[in-house]
Amino acid sequence: MITDIQTALPKTVGVGYKPQHYTNILTHPPSLGWLEVHAENYLGSGGRPIAQLRTLREQFAFSVHGVGLSIGSEQGIDPNHLSAVKELCDWLNPAQFSEHLAWSTHEVGFLNDLLPLPYDTATLNRVVAHIDLVQTTLGRQMLLENPSSYLGFQHSTYDECEFLTEIANRTGCGLLLDINNVFVSCENMDWDIERYLDA
Repeated sequence: MITDIQTALPKTVGVGYKPQHYTNILTHPPSLGWLEVHAENYLGSGGRPIAQLRTLREQFAFSVHGVGLSIGSEQGIDPNHLSAVKELCDWLNPAQFSEHLAWSTHEVGFLNDLLPLPYDTATLNRVVAHIDLVQTTLGRQMLLENPSSYLGFQHSTYDECEFLTEIANRTGCGLLLDINNVFVSCENMDWDIERYLDA
């Protein structure tokens, strides 16, 4: 069963968690409702990073943000990576899990970047299938973050907002709106920011 987690995150301020702030957070608890971590930093099975998260989850809700599933990749989702993300989400039980609309894997391996996608039917179908796989495997709704666009593809047949809307409609995933990414995309692509936000 897929859990709709959009309302589970406290409607308060949250911040990205950095391990160097661990002691200060425990000794002087900030007025925060939640912490965000990158999934790929916590895919191990033990050690200090995992111990810190286990302690912090007693006081804070968590948002887990993935940067390595490569949702748009033509070669598909790496089952080992997805399994590790599931293990993390199973024990941490984050209020939300999100990933980028991008790709970062190819035959040569992981490219350590969030690369752009053409907005066409083939890409749409591939992304929808990957999100369905992720949500089914995790047993929870995923949020998809809008990318930073630095270039466009001539053969795109959707604009970005139409593409994101169609993905959400077909998968039931949520959308994570990154305002900085909107600004970067609109500046680079000469899009109207207010029109983007309205859409």
